[in-house]
Amino acid sequence: MQNLFKDLESLLQQNQAFISDGAILKNAVTEAALKMDAGLLALLMQSTTIKAHFFTEVAGALVFDKVKFQNFVSNKAFLPDSYTAFKNRIGLTDGRGDYLSQSRDVVLAWPYKDCVLEGGMTKEDKGLNEVFWNMTLAPDDITRLFEPKVLTGWERWDGDAVAAGKAKPVGKVTEADNLLIKGNNLLALHSLKAQYAGKVKLIYIDPPYNTGDDGFKYNDRFNHSAWLTFMRNRLEVAKSLLCKDGFIFVQCDDNEQAYLKVLMDEIFPNFLTTICVQMSYVSGEKMAHVDRKPPKIKEFIHIFTRHTDVRVVPQFTEGEIDGEYNKFLDKKGSNDPEDWEVSGLAAVLKANSIKNEDEKEDFILANAANIFNRVRNKSIAFTSTRGNQKLTKVTTATGLEKWAWNGREVVWLSDRIVKDADGNDTYQQALGDIWSDIPIVNLYLEGGVDFPRGKKPEQLVRRMLAMATEPGDIVLDFFAGSGTTAAVAQKMDRRWIAVEQMDYIEDLPSLRLKYVIGGEKGGVSKAADWKGGGSFVYAELAASNSAFADRIGAAQDSAILQAIYADIQATGYLRYDLDLNAFDTDDFAALLLEDAKRVLMDCLDANHLYINLDSLGDADFNISDEDAAATRSFYEVKE
Repeated sequence: MQNLFKDLESLLQQNQAFISDGAILKNAVTEAALKMDAGLLALLMQSTTIKAHFFTEVAGALVFDKVKFQNFVSNKAFLPDSYTAFKNRIGLTDGRGDYLSQSRDVVLAWPYKDCVLEGGMTKEDKGLNEVFWNMTLAPDDITRLFEPKVLTGWERWDGDAVAAGKAKPVGKVTEADNLLIKGNNLLALHSLKAQYAGKVKLIYIDPPYNTGDDGFKYNDRFNHSAWLTFMRNRLEVAKSLLCKDGFIFVQCDDNEQAYLKVLMDEIFPNFLTTICVQMSYVSGEKMAHVDRKPPKIKEFIHIFTRHTDVRVVPQFTEGEIDGEYNKFLDKKGSNDPEDWEVSGLAAVLKANSIKNEDEKEDFILANAANIFNRVRNKSIAFTSTRGNQKLTKVTTATGLEKWAWNGREVVWLSDRIVKDADGNDTYQQALGDIWSDIPIVNLYLEGGVDFPRGKKPEQLVRRMLAMATEPGDIVLDFFAGSGTTAAVAQKMDRRWIAVEQMDYIEDLPSLRLKYVIGGEKGGVSKAADWKGGGSFVYAELAASNSAFADRIGAAQDSAILQAIYADIQATGYLRYDLDLNAFDTDDFAALLLEDAKRVLMDCLDANHLYINLDSLGDADFNISDEDAAATRSFYEVKE
């Protein structure tokens, strides 16, 4: 290898284009190689050693391996540009010595990454078979797929409508409306982008975990890649919906969380943290295989932001009252601090004959506004009060008014008291990135709807919304499930958008949200002081070819599939590249049912699964005047 280095260096010294002040210009050599520069190639072929190493004879011609040559020239052993072959940093490098964190050549890659997994979910009861259409599309095929879609079945639900059990006409749709949309979530996101790009403060999703029983049943080789493609398609458009100080929280378990983190690193510019949240207990069926591995009780929430300069609202959790809160202020019924007296809390408890722990806790919580701790603060405003046994109001250098006592800053216990989910006063400790304090039993009862697997606690969603949003902000969940995110957002005075493509949307999220409007008392209702009210608007993506897909999925025999094929030919959109002459009906009839379904799915044109907005006035689709008007108001389109 050393002789090869010397031969190459000697050759390059012969051409002035590659040297400067006697030193070889590595970048100039590399650029010439990539351009297949004739002068460089002629120079290299003068050496038998160089020619044998970087040229290959193919059909009587010599072919130059420019990639191999570039890697060789870039090697630190050849023309080192420092005394060491390694920079003064620790990090992974590629074969050329470039740090992975600085190289766009190094990203997470998987089969079909540059495709779109349309993933139209249909029936919940097919979860053990195949609930996703798994339609993989190349970029050139996505000409109309992502255009805004027509929305139909518009309904408005408010308190009066819920009480009457009948939806109201939707009328005009505005950004002030909460939205529940049924349809493929990828296409719904692209439709929402027309009106909500850059306006959503928080996205929280709880997507399928790719556990093997949630619809992603692939050959092992493509298991991760199919899920990653599915998620990448949705996360990329979701990013465009976030406002500049927006957050995205994505919950996942061990099956995909590591892949998901790397994928999100590629899409979102700022990783904030990963929360580890306890979602079950070590009991029941989880103990069946405890001898093989520790039972899984945790899940992860990856948190990213649109930009780096954002802040969260610190969260606290219930804990034991800090023993440092041991001073008691007696105001003596006066507003003058000179009349106030400070004594030890222990003495006050003894004077009130309080001995057992329950009485002590009740007294402390009831008098939290008069109990305080002292913390060190080196600023002169506080140190100047040293020796003063009276509370003194001071002004900090930044203009804040605070209290000082005996040279230290006063911290009131009342500032650490909040109401829990039941509305009771509790002492709170600062919360870190491990959340094990959220009740997770009997979740199937929350919200008044039965969703035995996968329902998330309202307390969990409340905490995330409290961290990242304020009243009036828009919250988006495009895997709505049982509607927990929307329900909590409604109770916390946030605007919300929820998307669900499963047929249970009527029995779960829609019904749950009607209960919320009616004043449902479960979950976080007490903590949020929820009394009921508000409204939401319901709509569906207007189906075109997706209606045929539903029929195909529900078909029970090949005769029904042949009838569907005839209907598709007559009224549906077939793929433009489909050769009808090659479709043999006898061969089709002989196929197994699932194989025949896949063949028909392949015949459908994925660009026409739903009705595009520019076809709103097309008489063939028979869109009602009311739905057309509501769709136009949603997109702010004039007739």
